[in-house]
Amino acid sequence: MVVRATPESDGVRTKIEVTNTYERNATYSLQISIADGEGWTAYNQFWLQDVPPGKTARDDAVIGSKDMGPVPKVPKIYVDKFTPIVDQK
Repeated sequence: MVVRATPESDGVRTKIEVTNTYERNATYSLQISIADGEGWTAYNQFWLQDVPPGKTARDDAVIGSKDMGPVPKVPKIYVDKFTPIVDQK
């Protein structure tokens, strides 16, 4: 899994990618939090569905907003949840 966080004017652009290392299709449920270490914290849930074996799925979203206060210049990334669900057949 790779997670990147880039500050933007309206929040933190967060990009994720997950490679399926299983022998069957897999779905991944993730929760990613972005923080500044000083009280600004926001999160998003990602759902990467039916990723074939050996393939990489990607998604991105803007997490948080400028309404929460100044967007972190050096965002801290936390993986709160990472759940793979592998097809049985």
